[in-house]
Amino acid sequence: MLIEIIVKPLNIEMMEQKTRYGLDEVPMDKLEKMGVKRDFIEKMDQKELSDFLNGFRSQKLYTVRAKINEENYRIPAKIRLQREEGEIKVRIHPIQRLHIPDSYMGHSFSKEEKAALLQDKNIGKAIELQDFSGKKDMYYIGIDAKTNEIIPLKQKNIQIADTIKGVTLTAAQKEKLSNGEKVQLKGMTGRNNKLFSAILQINPAERNLGFTNFKPEKTAKQAQEKSETQKQGMARDVGGKTAKVGG
Repeated sequence: MLIEIIVKPLNIEMMEQKTRYGLDEVPMDKLEKMGVKRDFIEKMDQKELSDFLNGFRSQKLYTVRAKINEENYRIPAKIRLQREEGEIKVRIHPIQRLHIPDSYMGHSFSKEEKAALLQDKNIGKAIELQDFSGKKDMYYIGIDAKTNEIIPLKQKNIQIADTIKGVTLTAAQKEKLSNGEKVQLKGMTGRNNKLFSAILQINPAERNLGFTNFKPEKTAKQAQEKSETQKQGMARDVGGKTAKVGG
């Protein structure tokens, strides 16, 4: 679905572009000590690898070694690269209990916002947050479905395409999507040129445009054929009843 939006800091053709980290900079020795096999990169598709080399959390969960209260464990977690004082380190993001705090990055959550995050894993709008340096900006907020982490995504880093799956968006639809709201779009063309409708919304955790509530739609030709079939069936029913009454 990423072809429908443009994530400015991320290029889906990143393998031909410059990423934040190079393949030769990935600390394989550290990953192996954590229990991640060296061939994990070979199993990533182009998009996954681009994300990973840009410092984003991995899409997949990996079983890693971790020490908790002086005890060694093997736990599922997402992994991420981060440069600190000139050294590239591996950060892990284990599965955690879903919890919405009262405030996050300077924003106090209302009851409605907490409910939206718990139910939809998406706050459903753009809100102002403050980063660690004190700079304020507009963000979307979502919940990582695999780890239950709160994930912020800057609104200015997302640009909505004019056309999605063959359907040209209205100005109102683009504005709602840009604001983080849900938009139902009909008449989209999917695989094998089949029409479908779905609810669209920015997915902060995945940094893309999410599609939910898929429903197949019939083409005009299919609808006409169905209508003609129904008419023929009604004609046969009427004819049968008439014959019976006449008898």
